Amino acid sequence: AAIAAGKALVDMTREGAAYADGVLTESTVTGIATDKLQEYMYAAELVDVSTETLTKSMAKNIKSMKSAADGSKSYVEAYERLGIAITDANGEMRDSDEVYWEIIDALGKMENETERDALGMTLLGKSAQELNPLIEAGAQRMQELGKQAQEAGYVLGEDALQAYGKLDDQLQYLSV
Repeated sequence: AAIAAGKALVDMTREGAAYADGVLTESTVTGIATDKLQEYMYAAELVDVSTETLTKSMAKNIKSMKSAADGSKSYVEAYERLGIAITDANGEMRDSDEVYWEIIDALGKMENETERDALGMTLLGKSAQELNPLIEAGAQRMQELGKQAQEAGYVLGEDALQAYGKLDDQLQYLSV
């Protein structure tokens, strides 16, 4: 029993290290803060949307905002159709995270599913239909789930992530 318990502890440590390494890597790739990313991972799982689909659609929104700012008619019209401004009163680009969740909520209010999917694909990429459970849940529900993740201790702090990430690096080094 002691050997099984020891093995379980080692396995949990390895899984924690791999999780931390994944969060750190995804944060670097996407530019999403590690705490927000972990909240999104938790919430996305509960609304049946993959974290990869969520983060890729967030990245696509940034590209769409840039295209709209550059005057691309289809992007300008899509944001206008949803009633979303991509620039603030000073003409500066708005925070892409805020714009993203406004898109999710605006799409959620649309009754015509075909138009919703078309606008979603324009602004969030071709996997936008996979976001329909997220769109149905809405930004407020995702925020609630993010808070729940924090309260449940699901979100690791930066120091813990870095320590686990270093451990994962060492484990990878030793397994080569």
